[in-house]
Amino acid sequence: MIAVTGRLRQLAVIGAAVLMLACNLGFDPAPTDLEAAGQRGMYAAYPVAFAPHPFTFAIWLPIFVGAIAFAFYQAWPTWRDDPQLDRIGRRAAAGYLLVGGTAFTPLGPSNLVVAAAFVCLAGALLAARPLSVGAGRWLVRAPLGLFAGWLLVATTLNACQLAQSLEVPTGPLAAAALMIGASLAAMVLARRSNEQAVLVAVIWALAGITAANPDAGIIWAAWGTSLLVITTLLRVERDHNPGRQAEREYGIWAKARKM
Repeated sequence: MIAVTGRLRQLAVIGAAVLMLACNLGFDPAPTDLEAAGQRGMYAAYPVAFAPHPFTFAIWLPIFVGAIAFAFYQAWPTWRDDPQLDRIGRRAAAGYLLVGGTAFTPLGPSNLVVAAAFVCLAGALLAARPLSVGAGRWLVRAPLGLFAGWLLVATTLNACQLAQSLEVPTGPLAAAALMIGASLAAMVLARRSNEQAVLVAVIWALAGITAANPDAGIIWAAWGTSLLVITTLLRVERDHNPGRQAEREYGIWAKARKM
């Protein structure tokens, strides 16, 4: 088995990112037409309440920009022999290739491909957890978090469309339940990886689903519940963060000394 490390890892990530972009943009007849993106292929064949508004697909622009930024960052000679980037890069390259492959797969296999891509990118994100500051945060962990968060919702959407193709009901009630489930799953991933970009992607996607169903009150309720769950858990996480707790205690002590 060939170890994908060092120079080979650098080339693998760059090649996978280029192939992903080529497959998703080069073979798309109108890659910048958001309205068309939400009305063709499986979206038109199996419409479900969980499908987001076409504007939501604009998130692919920062996702692709982030993938390019990560590919260039890890390719810098300074990071050639970095074991941590080796672990991140192997998983990210696999995820990029799988996302590129979705351009050629029908609905059924596409569910498995997208789910596998999510697993790979979530694994890369978890491996990037220690990169909490500077370029490592903004060129590695944050782009991976945004991508993984979007694929979490995409995996759920594909499952809905597969259920619809099998004539399993997937109306507003099911969409509302899945919205809350997706927000909880995103919260778990964000806490495990310490990366809030996961939540940005999921909140954006859920906003798109709500916008696509303006008359479905239960979806609006699920949107509000999802936001409440995410913000509450974020507040709890912040209040129990040892670093923040130490900062608060130091601030109280410093103020007491001035008095």
